[in-house]
Amino acid sequence: MRCARVLEWLAGIDVDGVICTGDVADGGGCVDASCDLLVDANVTTVAGNHDRWLLEDRVRHVPQAHQLSALAPRTIEYLAALPRTVELDTVAGKLLLCHGIGDNDLGKVWPGTARSRVERSPALDGLLEAGRHRFLVNGHLHYRVLIDFPGMLLLNAGTLKGEHAGFSIMDFVGDCVSAFGFDPNGRPCRLVEHSLTPSTGRRIWRDTRAFDGSWQPLTLYG
Repeated sequence: MRCARVLEWLAGIDVDGVICTGDVADGGGCVDASCDLLVDANVTTVAGNHDRWLLEDRVRHVPQAHQLSALAPRTIEYLAALPRTVELDTVAGKLLLCHGIGDNDLGKVWPGTARSRVERSPALDGLLEAGRHRFLVNGHLHYRVLIDFPGMLLLNAGTLKGEHAGFSIMDFVGDCVSAFGFDPNGRPCRLVEHSLTPSTGRRIWRDTRAFDGSWQPLTLYG
């Protein structure tokens, strides 16, 4: 299981903590085993929309959907207790962990490209105006990317599944984020590194109302 391999690898390099943006359910694999791994590794996890749908026994037509009746009681209890958001303190400022945007697990943010539409977010604009958080880490779009705003960096954590499967390590002291994928043998391998603060050539959006559809994504794929 890729989740187990990643958690074992992260334990070996002694990171300060591990966070998960949710959607533990659906898409194959064993939900019971995945939740057990997250608990055993003390991973800070928020609920995703697929986790909510599973508990509500809704939207079970999605590919590789899990069934509520197949879950162990401990798994149902774990998923039901997951918060929508968690606020963490880092040496570089506060980090908001969520699945979509804040309490909205379906919230999307996307500046837009020549081939993809703009997704604006009044909720994120409100967080930007409040100025409380230096970082927002989410995952709903399952696309590992950085989006820069004045005073805030949004990092979409992506997914451990699919073509661009991987994870990232944020170094708040070193002011960088390192993205990892997997080699042909399934071992984690470093793909690319970016600064946590904007460098020359990175576009900084005033807020999501400024999105204009001409963005060049800063991906964490390599």
